[in-house]
Amino acid sequence: MRGIAAGIGDGHTFVAAPPRPRFPVEFCWFGDDLTVVRAAAAERKLIGARLLAIGEQPVAVVQSRLNWLIPQGENDGYVLARSVELLREPEVLTALGIEPVFRFLDAAETEIVVTLGPGEEPLLIAEHAPLSMHRMDEPFWFSHVAEHDAVYVQFRSYGGLEANAIRLFEALRQRPARRLIIDLRQNGGGNFLAGRQWLLVPIELLGLVAGQLFVLVGRRTFSASMVNAIDFRRETEAILVGEPIGARPYGYQENGWFTLPGSGLQVSAATRLYRFGSEGADSFHPDQRIDTSHADFVAGRDPVLEWALGA
Repeated sequence: MRGIAAGIGDGHTFVAAPPRPRFPVEFCWFGDDLTVVRAAAAERKLIGARLLAIGEQPVAVVQSRLNWLIPQGENDGYVLARSVELLREPEVLTALGIEPVFRFLDAAETEIVVTLGPGEEPLLIAEHAPLSMHRMDEPFWFSHVAEHDAVYVQFRSYGGLEANAIRLFEALRQRPARRLIIDLRQNGGGNFLAGRQWLLVPIELLGLVAGQLFVLVGRRTFSASMVNAIDFRRETEAILVGEPIGARPYGYQENGWFTLPGSGLQVSAATRLYRFGSEGADSFHPDQRIDTSHADFVAGRDPVLEWALGA
C-alpha cells in the first residue's frame, strides 16, 4: 500500500505507518556517506560511523531499493531525507528481505558489525554536537550567541508557535541582537499562515537590514516551512543559507486524511495545488549554498550556522 501511494509522486500523499518501535540509530546523508548522527545509549559508540551495508546489500543498493516507497515527484533532497526515515523501520527491511545486520566503518577505519533490533529508548547526540542538534525533542527554542551578538532560533515544529513566538520577541525586546538566525532545516511543515502571522510579520516590524537576518534551509525543509522560507526571501531582507529545499515550490500540498475500512490504515491525499514558484523548478534554492560533510559532522561543526554567524 505504501508503494502504491508513493507512486502518485507528491510528498503529501502517503500511507501513514502505524507507530512501532524503530531501530535505535538515526542516519543522515553527507554527500555519499550515510552517517549515524544519533543513537540510543547502548549504541552511542556508532555516532559518526558510516554505514557500509545492511545484510548482504551495500548501502547504495539498499538506497535504490527504497525508492519504490518514496514519492519521486519532489526532488533528490526529499528522497534522501525520506530514505533515512525508512531505514529506521524494521518492517521496511523485512519487506525488502534484508537481515538487520548493519556493517559500519568508524573514525579509526575499523569495521563494526551490529545486529540491531527495534527499541523505544531516547536517541542521544554526540558529546561535541553543534548547537543546532541540541534539544532535539523541542519544537521551538532560541539561544543568544553572545560572541556574535546573535539570536539563534531552532524552529522545528509549528506546534505552540504563537506562545513560542511571543516569548522570542519579548526576549528580543529585552535584549536586542545584531543578527537573527531562523533555522528551518528540521521543519517538516505545519500551518504556513501561522508562520506568517507569528514570525514573518513581527520580524518585518523589527526593521532588520541586509546582513542581519538569516534563514537556514535544507532537504528536510518541507511543506509549510518551504512556504515560509520563500516568504522570508520575498518579504524581508533575509539571506537563505544551506541546501536546496526538499520540495518543489509548484506542487500539491495539504493533507486530506481518510481511513481504509479494512485495515484501518490512515492515508493522506494531497488536496491543493500551490504555485509558490515556477512549474519547472525542482526546488527553492538558497542564496548561499553550503553542504555539510561527514568530516564536518565528526568534528562537531555546522558550517551552515557558522556562515550565518560570521557573514
